[in-house]
Amino acid sequence: MNLFVLDLSFLGWYFLGFLCFGIGALFVKPYDVAAFTEVYLILKESVKKDECVTDIQSD
Repeated sequence: MNLFVLDLSFLGWYFLGFLCFGIGALFVKPYDVAAFTEVYLILKESVKKDECVTDIQSD
């Protein structure tokens, strides 16, 4: 769910980029890829350490 919200956070930037004939989207894509790469690296390290990869939030 958190990855879905992260993806949605870039939706507005892509929309604004495409309003400028797609030129702005070229500048947003590297940030999008970098964010998901960082998430991947964090998950990869937690699996190497045999940590539990869950996101349980208590109310």
